[in-house]
Amino acid sequence: MYKRLDGTLARDGWDTLFIGSGPGSLTCAAVLARAGQRVIVLEKHYEAGGFSHTFRRKGFEWDVGVHYIGGVHREGSVERRAFDYISERRLEWAYMDSPYDRAIIDGKTYDFVPGSEEQIAKWIGYFPGEEDAIRKYWALVRECASSSQSFFADRAVPPLVSTVAGPFMRRKFQRFADQTTYEVLRGLTANETLITMLCAQCGDYGLPPNASSFAIHAMVVNHYRGGGNYPVGGAAQIAHSIVETIERRGGAVVLRAGVEEILLESGKAVGVRLEDGQELRARNIVSGAGVRNTCTRLLPPDARVPNASAEDLKQVKPSLGHLCLYVGLERSDAALDLPKFNYWCYDPYVGDGTPGGRVPTAYISFSSAKDPAWPERHPGKATIQCIGPAHFAEFAPWADLRWRKRGEEYEAVKDAFQERMLDTLFRLHPECRGHVAWAEVSTPLSTAHFANYASGEIYGLEHTPARFRLKWLRPRTPIPRLYLTGQDICTAGVAGALMSGLMTASAMLGKNMIAEIMKGAAP
Repeated sequence: MYKRLDGTLARDGWDTLFIGSGPGSLTCAAVLARAGQRVIVLEKHYEAGGFSHTFRRKGFEWDVGVHYIGGVHREGSVERRAFDYISERRLEWAYMDSPYDRAIIDGKTYDFVPGSEEQIAKWIGYFPGEEDAIRKYWALVRECASSSQSFFADRAVPPLVSTVAGPFMRRKFQRFADQTTYEVLRGLTANETLITMLCAQCGDYGLPPNASSFAIHAMVVNHYRGGGNYPVGGAAQIAHSIVETIERRGGAVVLRAGVEEILLESGKAVGVRLEDGQELRARNIVSGAGVRNTCTRLLPPDARVPNASAEDLKQVKPSLGHLCLYVGLERSDAALDLPKFNYWCYDPYVGDGTPGGRVPTAYISFSSAKDPAWPERHPGKATIQCIGPAHFAEFAPWADLRWRKRGEEYEAVKDAFQERMLDTLFRLHPECRGHVAWAEVSTPLSTAHFANYASGEIYGLEHTPARFRLKWLRPRTPIPRLYLTGQDICTAGVAGALMSGLMTASAMLGKNMIAEIMKGAAP
């Protein structure tokens, strides 16, 4: 399926060249390919898909970033229509049922279930004296999520339209985005346990309530209001299905093709220089490598980037990193009765010592249990991921050392995390004890290597109120023929990257591709 970069590919005339093969790049590439363009996607590593790829060890496989996706179980949802369009309906989904998330807060259990009224009733059952606050909160979530449509539409329209209509299109959403999640919730209730429960999924965007914009919180909560879904066949099927769409239309996805620099001539983007010295040219260049990477590493120092970008990128930091324990069990999910839902675990302490500062100490995902095709591919086995937050600075002393050559102190940090995560897993599911056949820990250094994010971040730019004030975070750049895509242009996660790909394609094609897909463009 994937190609190697040979002389023929390098000489071919490409309409659009993509840097990076994350879901944003692949989505945009598939849309452009379906519109008749010849596209080429360049990926630095040996797997396509960015955070949607999988890796294998000793008969096991794990996803690295796709743990669930909302909306796709509904045929008419924008997420389902979009995935059907770019995969030509080759991508299938398995519904996770109810609950889809379970929070353990100071030893007590709180379930997240599909359906607005069902969820509200569940929460009121946990906090019967807070019904008014809960209903007001849910109304704010829906109102904020609804207003996001015009906010992001403003980023895809031509500059002149944005200048005239943009302030109106952004105004309502911006009111929500300018407040932290904690500020909004503290205005509704003084119950800190309720606030922690309502924010239990904050790991999906990587910030505690006192730092995150309420906008990202509301969009994530709204995204999962109908429950969660998992791709049949594993997370890698997302990339595989989209790549087939691209290649069927004469496009190419090339692995082990790292880009060193975006080439400019007369102020216009004309191609890229690869790490091996080869140069490729195309009519348009789209960077899905992240805004920080694009502005500070890929563009020449004298490039005409957005006037405020350098200063803004000092203020808006990279998002949080993470540690992950990948567990392989020599027993099936059915034999161990493992769940499809995810755990968000909060130990009995107050986060960073400030109100609203709590973050989950463990997120546990049972990926093989969610995938109905897993038993056929890996009979008698199961896989689990146990994730905890981490800061890149903690691992910076080892950043320049090679994998598996970072020394005993580094390994001791990983071993301590592994022991803590296994203790949490065995406390929740003691039936797993004695069946662990493989355990491996990744750190922010792993993310920095495979995702090419210098700080090992998983969600690009942090989703603070300041991030949503950056008006230049949009597909078009001041450099002619250079566009941006990926989660920095929209929001975190696969769904955010999907929408960013549609936004970038809309800007390049001069039409609203989301509207086109929703009104019935042939899948």
